[in-house]
Amino acid sequence: MSARDKEEQDDELLALASIYEEDEFKRAESATGGEISICLELPPNFRINVQRDEKQNKKDLIEYAVSFLPPLALKFELPPDYPSCSAPKYTLSCKWLSQAQ
Repeated sequence: MSARDKEEQDDELLALASIYEEDEFKRAESATGGEISICLELPPNFRINVQRDEKQNKKDLIEYAVSFLPPLALKFELPPDYPSCSAPKYTLSCKWLSQAQ
């Protein structure tokens, strides 16, 4: 890791910490990176349709009113040669999306 890469990484992590609240951004203790929690604000009267069974037709949908979804989690790691050569490694996850989505 070059001194310049290390300095730029530290600056970016400091900037993220100053932009996001403490409960939204957590810096990783063991690696250069962290996690950002993103809460979604749903519009009033937001509804989703869920199909009961994949084998059944689309007419067999159940509609649910949704007022809250758990936050998205963006986990990232900055490789030693970031930003001069490599891009950050990241994963986006949440409790309401499957691995494939």
